[in-house]
Amino acid sequence: MNADIKDMFREFDFNEKPEVMITEVNGALLPDDYLDFMRDHNGGEGPLGENNYGRFFRLEELEEINNDYDVPNSWPGYVVIGGIDDTLWAYNPSKGIYCQIDSCNIDDDTYYTISNCFEEFLIKMDEELE
Repeated sequence: MNADIKDMFREFDFNEKPEVMITEVNGALLPDDYLDFMRDHNGGEGPLGENNYGRFFRLEELEEINNDYDVPNSWPGYVVIGGIDDTLWAYNPSKGIYCQIDSCNIDDDTYYTISNCFEEFLIKMDEELE
C-alpha cells in the first residue's frame, strides 16, 4: 500500500489476517491487488480517507454474503467485497473493474465509481464525496 492509501486507512479498524486465503467466490477469481490488501488485513470497517466510511467483508464470509445478496442473479458477473448501507462495493473479473453498486437501483446508473485497480477505486470513492 502506498503512503496515500495508508493515510486513507489511518482510522480504519482492520480485521485479523485470514487463516486461509480464498481466491475465488462463486467461481469468480478475485484480483491480485485486492487479495494483497486482504492478505494483510482481511477487511474491516471504519473511515476511509476524508469523506467515506464503509466495510470490507472478511474473505471467509464473501461467498455467504454474495449468496445472501443474491449477487449472481442480481448483478451477474460481479463479486461484492464490501460497502455500506445500500451501496455495495464489487469487482467484475471478466471486465477487470471495481465499482460501486446502488443496490436499490436497476437502471443503467446502478454501477458507478468504475476503476481498473483497487487503490484507484478507493481514491475515487473518497473524491466523489468531497
